[in-house]
Amino acid sequence: MFQRSPRTSKVATGIKIASVAALLAGGGAWVATDRAVTLRVDGEQRTVHTHADDVRGVLASAGVELSDRDEVIPAVDAEVRRGDTIEVDRARKLKVTVDGTTQEVWVTAPTVEEALDELSMGRRDIKLSASRRSRLPLDGAALSVRTQKQVSLKADGRTTTPTTYAATVEELLVEQGLSLDVDDRAIPAVATILATGQKVTVQRITTKTATKTVTIAAPVTTRKDASMFSGEKRVVTQGRSGKERRVVRSVYTDGKLTTQQVVSKTVLTAAKPTVVAKGTKAYPSGGNGLNWAALAQCESGGRASVVSAGGTYHGLYQFSVSTWQRVGGTGLPSQASPAEQTYRAIKLYNAAGAGQWPVCGSRLFS
Repeated sequence: MFQRSPRTSKVATGIKIASVAALLAGGGAWVATDRAVTLRVDGEQRTVHTHADDVRGVLASAGVELSDRDEVIPAVDAEVRRGDTIEVDRARKLKVTVDGTTQEVWVTAPTVEEALDELSMGRRDIKLSASRRSRLPLDGAALSVRTQKQVSLKADGRTTTPTTYAATVEELLVEQGLSLDVDDRAIPAVATILATGQKVTVQRITTKTATKTVTIAAPVTTRKDASMFSGEKRVVTQGRSGKERRVVRSVYTDGKLTTQQVVSKTVLTAAKPTVVAKGTKAYPSGGNGLNWAALAQCESGGRASVVSAGGTYHGLYQFSVSTWQRVGGTGLPSQASPAEQTYRAIKLYNAAGAGQWPVCGSRLFS
């Protein structure tokens, strides 16, 4: 049987000792490069042992993947030493609806409470669709926020100033127990987003329909007549009024009539027009060489439509109605044209002289 020599045994033992020493030396180097760091991801903390010498390497060894919107403190290329703390706040898409207005934002807050702080709404008096302590999922979330506001509400004869979290006029009305029927309206419209100080008015609209018979005045048609002086009129054919049945729709706002509309008309008796002849012949010029302007100034101040205090005398020359009719005038003297009044005054002078104007008649000769 082959036996190992003493020299061979000693050499083998030396090799083994050298190998173990080398192994122990390498293990010591491995242990020397190990770093224990604190890793806090979205507020959840753990200790990580790593041989990486920067933040990026630590996160990779811990299996933490980053998106472009995530926040890392310190920066990913920062050097890491034993005992350091690395904080990672991962980004979340949050659909926030504030009083009916929606927008999408990115936040790095893990909870609703912290997201509100990040959006500068943490200290406001608000109502939320979720608990403030709720955690926000990484794949996105939706949050409804209602802010407190004081508004002015006028309805049914009363004005109040409620404090509300309603987002819209419609929600405010529901909250206050106010309903609108098909005709009622709110000002502003029910879809309007409420703001602090908003004035809201509810108008109660009532519509009523009625049928009534009305009298239709006879229409008047005129025709020219060259045999009559300008301004003279004469009824050729006397007309007749008619009757008409009308369906009328009346709209009341808060009890007050605001609009009326004739929905339909039915003629019961047709109106017959009145035909009036209107003179076109010019009045004769002149005036017997007398100063009619001076007489008119004295009698009426030169005002063709003036009527005396007692209603007896009319126009430029203060005719009584009976005298006016005696010289061919119709209607009231104060309603005739200045030319016709002067024409009738000349006729009166030619028939009875200046004595018809006992106080001012002498002015004709001035």
